[in-house]
Amino acid sequence: MNILLSNDDGFSALGINVLDEVLSEKHAVTVAAPDKEQSGKSHSMTIRGRVRITEYRERHFHVSGTPADCIIYSHRCSLFPTEPDLVIAGINHGYNLSADIVYSGTCAAARQASFYGMKAIALSAEDGCGRDTFEKAARFVLDNLDALSASIKPMTFLNINVPIAFNGEWEKAGIGFVRYLDDISVVEERGNVRELEINGCEFHRFPSLDAYRADYEICASGKAAITLVDVLPHTADMGGFIL
Repeated sequence: MNILLSNDDGFSALGINVLDEVLSEKHAVTVAAPDKEQSGKSHSMTIRGRVRITEYRERHFHVSGTPADCIIYSHRCSLFPTEPDLVIAGINHGYNLSADIVYSGTCAAARQASFYGMKAIALSAEDGCGRDTFEKAARFVLDNLDALSASIKPMTFLNINVPIAFNGEWEKAGIGFVRYLDDISVVEERGNVRELEINGCEFHRFPSLDAYRADYEICASGKAAITLVDVLPHTADMGGFIL
């Protein structure tokens, strides 16, 4: 299988390099990842100005743009001799659960690949994990790659999250909801200019409204949470809509 890897932590991050090592045992792997960390960039993209792509090793490229740029520019300029059979974004350093699916550059790379008709997976591991967890996550994907790829429908991507205490089991997951209460302080004031900074945050989690258990609940039980995510938002019920 021809696999394209990307991420939002940057091409030198441990997660993507462990995934590259493991998948390369059985598959042809190409990397197109940001040249620096791009966490939390969501689906932002470069539509004005230039994007620089550098081949730092054979079939390995870093991109001076966002995770979505990595997919857009590498695909549209025919950087690779053949289109990937599968795009995997990750392994992200930290979960991409619940509302983080919206904020995540990792999920955006997978979403953009799906827009182009390619099968895609966003793969993340619990924050603070080490090489051992990354290897467990990578081998879980390697061992189940055919089944995972076959389960991806058009205009969807798989979102997989693996806990540090991963017990090798997995469960179909619904998308929970998290509300962040950011702790923002004024760092400096100069005339009518204020500089602000997020120092941390509290958050509240809410259960999934889907048929499946919330993704964060599954990870807390030691299992991997696997969600099939639609790449386009759904319309809400407009029965009471009046103009």
